Amino acid sequence: MRHVALFLHAVRSGFAQYFNFSGRSTRSEFWYFMLGWILLYLIVAAIDQAAMGPVLNLSDLPFNEFIPYSYVDQRVGWRTFLYRPLTAIPTVAVTVRRLHDVGKSGWYSALWIFPLPVIGWFWLFPLLMKPGLEGDEGSVPSRD
Repeated sequence: MRHVALFLHAVRSGFAQYFNFSGRSTRSEFWYFMLGWILLYLIVAAIDQAAMGPVLNLSDLPFNEFIPYSYVDQRVGWRTFLYRPLTAIPTVAVTVRRLHDVGKSGWYSALWIFPLPVIGWFWLFPLLMKPGLEGDEGSVPSRD
């Protein structure tokens, strides 16, 4: 039950701190939020599929390489298309806070998409998996 409570708290906290790019996020808070993001994405995509199937091909849009997650799934429905950019901000915010927890600049979160999607992940993932500077348990105070 403890893990379920931590999971729900992390997802609520991630969305409640939508534009909060300062402070810190623990390792468990970050990874539970990402798990919640994936589960919600799968639910939204399943609803899209059941309702009307893919109606939009992202590769046909101008500047498609800048649409969040367009390299993962190019044929989507409208709900999925809207879910991606609406959840990109809290995803970046929780990533920035997690990077602060390991003593790195939040600008490293740009590795989600630069220099190339997926390639930057190989450098970013180990940072996101590191324990925080002052431990990973409980609430860690901001170093501001």
